[in-house]
Amino acid sequence: MAKDKLTDYDATASNNSDVGGVNTAEGMLPSKVNDAIRELMSHLADFSAGTTGVDVLNLQDDDNSASIKFQAPSAVTTTVTFTLPDGDGSNGQTLLTNGSGTLSWGSGGGGSFLGEAGGGLGDLIRVHEKQLDTDVTVATDTNGLAAGPLAIASGVTVTVSSGATLVVA
Repeated sequence: MAKDKLTDYDATASNNSDVGGVNTAEGMLPSKVNDAIRELMSHLADFSAGTTGVDVLNLQDDDNSASIKFQAPSAVTTTVTFTLPDGDGSNGQTLLTNGSGTLSWGSGGGGSFLGEAGGGLGDLIRVHEKQLDTDVTVATDTNGLAAGPLAIASGVTVTVSSGATLVVA
């Protein structure tokens, strides 16, 4: 099978007997070496330009003994570029998105309450952690329910707006 992009190549060198259909087996003609190198350079240029890529981003450690991998889902429905925040955030923070590809560090939630962004107003059962670690507002004309016991972390504010109800049961 012709190898037409970097992801077609095998980690075992002997399995890579062609470059873009140019046979690189032992005994190849010297002119074919140039053709194979040119083809390989075009694959590298495409990869560098982002016109072809990999479905797994593999970040190796210094001695290549372990890695961290990010993998795209098997069916991607949209193209998005994520912009990472500067630095590594603070203890307990999570990576958040603004919905447009910009990522930032922020406080992670311990579940969600009805009326809170991300809490579905039609939900009958909500599962949450035993400690609330982020500020929560129960919006006007909504009801919030938390199954007790519920601890509220130091510095966290729970706001129940006028016309809203919060029940801890």
